[in-house]
Amino acid sequence: MLRVIIASLIALVLVWAFAQSMGLTPQQAEDRVLIAQLNEEAGLAYRRQHAEKNGVLTLADELLVEVLEQGNGAIPAPDDWISVHYQGWHVDGRLFESSYRMDIPGSVPVAQTIPAWQRVLTQIPVGSRVRIVAPPDLAYGSAGAGPIGANETLIFEVELLEIIEAPQPIERDALQQPVPGL
Repeated sequence: MLRVIIASLIALVLVWAFAQSMGLTPQQAEDRVLIAQLNEEAGLAYRRQHAEKNGVLTLADELLVEVLEQGNGAIPAPDDWISVHYQGWHVDGRLFESSYRMDIPGSVPVAQTIPAWQRVLTQIPVGSRVRIVAPPDLAYGSAGAGPIGANETLIFEVELLEIIEAPQPIERDALQQPVPGL
């Protein structure tokens, strides 16, 4: 009987530790909801303030766009691959990503970017540089992603460098095929 009680206590402690590490405790869930609400309020305040700046266009769904440099190249279609330099900030000014840091532009299909980027990139010509203020529903939403919290408004500066060819899959001969199960 004592063994059963000890085993049950150990199992209970392990379940609690697992729940704690996965963010499943009631307090952690409550904290996430509070942080999401704070992010939403801070983002709304930032968007309202930024919308009043000269040269800022407010599109549908509170997407804010400021053209910093007007290009004169082709305009990408949703299924095009593009090369871009970009930086992304939280509304408090913290940088969370930058292609300039490694001095290597990003290459991505327009259709695989966040909705805010998709809407803007399919309306600007190559050579343009824009600042995008993306509300949460056009960025990463209530889930967030990596360093981006739930319901965060994000600020991006995007320079559309060129429309590029989609990368071709690497063809391997029979001797270079990966080993199944590894």
